[in-house]
Amino acid sequence: MHPWIAPLLHLLWPCSCPVCGRVGEVACPPCLESLVLPLAPHCLLCQGPFPCPRHPRAPGVFPGALHEGKARELVHLLKYEGWKALGVPMGRALASKLPRLETDLLVPVPLHRGSPRAYNQAAGLARGLASLWGTEVAESLRWTLQRPPQVAFDGVARRLPEGALAWARPGPAGRVVLVDDVSTTGETLRAAARAAGAAGWKVAGAVVWTWSPGGCKEG
Repeated sequence: MHPWIAPLLHLLWPCSCPVCGRVGEVACPPCLESLVLPLAPHCLLCQGPFPCPRHPRAPGVFPGALHEGKARELVHLLKYEGWKALGVPMGRALASKLPRLETDLLVPVPLHRGSPRAYNQAAGLARGLASLWGTEVAESLRWTLQRPPQVAFDGVARRLPEGALAWARPGPAGRVVLVDDVSTTGETLRAAARAAGAAGWKVAGAVVWTWSPGGCKEG
């Protein structure tokens, strides 16, 4: 890219990389990749080490980073500050650093019913992953109940009732990887896995931008 292109883009569409501040960049790929310090995968069912001796058939959750520092800040920009354009490059950064999971479909966790957000941040991450993994993305899950986001609850209150999420994709089943921005207790991912499994799909794993193993009030 010519050196004058980025400043020109900045004049037409003001933006700058939230990591290094470079103008004309939604986010520099090397900056995003520097934040992805892949953690060891953990069991989707109990958050213990993966493969899990307690749940040998359970899929793994593959986080890009801990939910702290600049990685956490990017979640806030994407999720709460309207930086929709961050989703795809963040997903590409995940795809460049995480092991490729063999799957037929990438499925983002859906927005809660009644969410004021005009876009699904998890879908952006999934599209970024798909651009490098060559996998189809489908928003195949839907909420069956009216419920505030998990951030509104603590502890036991985060537990989702059976059938809170349902599979909404017709056709033959295969392998699916779930995608979300943040995982804390893992309750939403488990509900999504139950819905996919009930429809005959094999959950090959889950990918999240950040993980807060001790739980937090933000995911």
